[in-house]
Amino acid sequence: MSTINVREKLLEVAGPVFSEKGFEKATVREICQKADVNLASVNYYFGDKEQLYLEVICLAKQMGVSRAPLPEWTENTPPEQKLEDWVKTLVRRMLGTGELSWSNHLIMREVLRPTRACEHLVQDLFRPFVNIADKILLEILGEEVPDHRRMQCVFSIAAQCQFYRVSGGLVTLMLGEEEQEAHYNTEQIIEHILQFSLAAIKNLKHEFLSSEMDSSSTLNNF
Repeated sequence: MSTINVREKLLEVAGPVFSEKGFEKATVREICQKADVNLASVNYYFGDKEQLYLEVICLAKQMGVSRAPLPEWTENTPPEQKLEDWVKTLVRRMLGTGELSWSNHLIMREVLRPTRACEHLVQDLFRPFVNIADKILLEILGEEVPDHRRMQCVFSIAAQCQFYRVSGGLVTLMLGEEEQEAHYNTEQIIEHILQFSLAAIKNLKHEFLSSEMDSSSTLNNF
């Protein structure tokens, strides 16, 4: 087996192992045995277990982005369309299509039980993606709405998406498989989250515009 193949094989095998057991419980011995390589291979190619894990996280990130990339927008693309695309991308990255891959599960494991690798995910994946949503909401809401309220909106939208990823089993227990299959497929979830979020965003904009008008009216009375 060539040097490149050994390295790729270790990454290929380590991904599912880390996804299933997490960083702490996964062992270098098990990974090397599954890859059918020498026990010293991890140290030789990656330095240590932690560096192997970091590279597996990077691979998982790349797989998620390639599975559901954001579309390219023109200057004339309405912000509502951009928000729809953003929600679709996030839901599809979280829920995937068909059976969830190890990369999807590993990223979610990092979200729920962060290790040092989560810092890389925040800087390289989460923060840039959130910043895109923040800019979209700035287009919709305008500068009248404070930065922190916009970010609260972004987190609220993301939380809806994450709920169906984390609590899919609970939803099944509460509704039953037949109800879930009829009304909770990926496209229906996307449509609901988008409609619900846009209604809340428009209400927030109306609230701040009304507040500004009231303040202006009060000043004019003096």
